[in-house]
Amino acid sequence: MAEPASLPPAEHGLPPGLTTVAVDDCWRRIGVLGNGSCPLLATHIHCRNCPTYSRAALTLLDNLPTGEVSLPADSAVQAETATRGPTLSCLVFRIGDEWLALPAAALAMVTAPCPVHSLPHRHHAAVLGLASVRGNLLVCISLAKLLGQDPAAGAASNAAADAKGGAGHGARLLVLGQGRTAIALPVDEVTGIERIAEAALQPLPTTLSRASAHYTRALLKSGGRSVGLLDPALLQQALKRSLA
Repeated sequence: MAEPASLPPAEHGLPPGLTTVAVDDCWRRIGVLGNGSCPLLATHIHCRNCPTYSRAALTLLDNLPTGEVSLPADSAVQAETATRGPTLSCLVFRIGDEWLALPAAALAMVTAPCPVHSLPHRHHAAVLGLASVRGNLLVCISLAKLLGQDPAAGAASNAAADAKGGAGHGARLLVLGQGRTAIALPVDEVTGIERIAEAALQPLPTTLSRASAHYTRALLKSGGRSVGLLDPALLQQALKRSLA
């Protein structure tokens, strides 16, 4: 679902005769595009999964004006950019024994795991099969297998996470991309959305030998961990190659 953009009030210069509607664009203030302080993020992880976001989209569609409207820049985002510099909203998650992140804008949704139906004659071990996500059949691909992780190390990390309990949001299904190109990616644990100053991103060390380094653009710190920030474009290319 594309992000609903709140329509400005009449004093912002809408042409006469166009209908306006007041929508609280909370996703820009306290959601994934804001400061991340919304208490509902602990349950829904991403604003796109929240009923408030869906209701706002429906309200705007019902009241969509026919003319073109220039939307004013969001003042809260501008203020944060002025003080902290450019920032990036990222979803931090775990695959096996490795912590990774993806830009929130690259994800269509984050949802609970669902049954995966295997495909005959698979050409790549990373292709798990098809998953029905909100009525859409999506190819499901294992990042752990794509990145060549050790299954024993992954199992040990999952057991440790289960023993701790409550450390994250548990297993989830990430949907990367939109429409027909969307791909479902099961992950072992999600901690949530974090807003990272781009100036705080660290370059990859030359000694990094993990396979994920080929798809990682930088490192970031989250909860005392070093997290690899994946490049969505490079990752999607690798996912498409696994389907060829």
